[in-house]
Amino acid sequence: MSTVQVPSREETLRAADGMVLAVTRFEPPARVPPLAPVIVAGATAVPRGYYGRFARFLAGRGHPVTTFDYRGVGGSRPRSLRGFDARMQEWGRLDLEAVLARVAAEHPDTPPLLVGHSVGGQILPLAPSADRLAAVLLVASQSGAARHWRGLDRLRLAAFWYAAVPLLTRLHGYLPGYAMGSAPLPAGIAREWARWGRHPDYILGYHPELRQRFRDLAMPLRLYSFPDDFYAPRAAAAELLSWYGGTHREHRFVTPAEAGAGAIGHFGFFRDTFAPTLWAEAADWLEARQALAPAPVPPG
Repeated sequence: MSTVQVPSREETLRAADGMVLAVTRFEPPARVPPLAPVIVAGATAVPRGYYGRFARFLAGRGHPVTTFDYRGVGGSRPRSLRGFDARMQEWGRLDLEAVLARVAAEHPDTPPLLVGHSVGGQILPLAPSADRLAAVLLVASQSGAARHWRGLDRLRLAAFWYAAVPLLTRLHGYLPGYAMGSAPLPAGIAREWARWGRHPDYILGYHPELRQRFRDLAMPLRLYSFPDDFYAPRAAAAELLSWYGGTHREHRFVTPAEAGAGAIGHFGFFRDTFAPTLWAEAADWLEARQALAPAPVPPG
């Protein structure tokens, strides 16, 4: 991993509905030539700190990087999740939008880049400013429709959508972290997520207007997926990729052996052991796409 010292600072950002979000900014060292800003949109219930080393790696190459917590997660969660009213769609429509709008305003001459992990690639079209991105790199993003899972894996997923989420949110008033092996989730977010998962068209079943919105996002897009990822099987990742428009779509299916590792799974891409392999390859791709991006069009 890069040995360049990368400063960071903690901030807050207010979404359009007044929700205060926790944000971390990573600034490139002054001696590094500046590159396009990068936004990291994380996975469900994964606090922004998980992406810190990856963000420092990109900043060391010259990218100002912004990580943030969706409402109800990490530094953006209230003191108690019981009674906290929120929906997963707000993660894209309000939270991601607030970050996109601020970064685009701060860098009016350089279209930003986005790295989306899992749900980060599902909710992107909900953000009105998403079409200002120069390129998008997705990691383990997928449709959650159960038909993409097989055998016992499908039963396991169905048990989560149909039983675990409704029962545990009713019992606790939120979805506890042990249900997923991660941070807890507000009940409204978990229940909406499960409703999407129970529909054969996933998010499109409840937001059909997003079909056209996905198609309108025609910037270059690369999606990484991995054979040992229970949460994003290859077919589920491929379906999500097919929703996006444009002709510059690429599905990079990488085995652990190709990356020189024993496992990658749903979360492993962001381990710094992959800095010289997957991280460097992803950064090279983003920077090549940035070089080809047209000048941004001012909003309005």
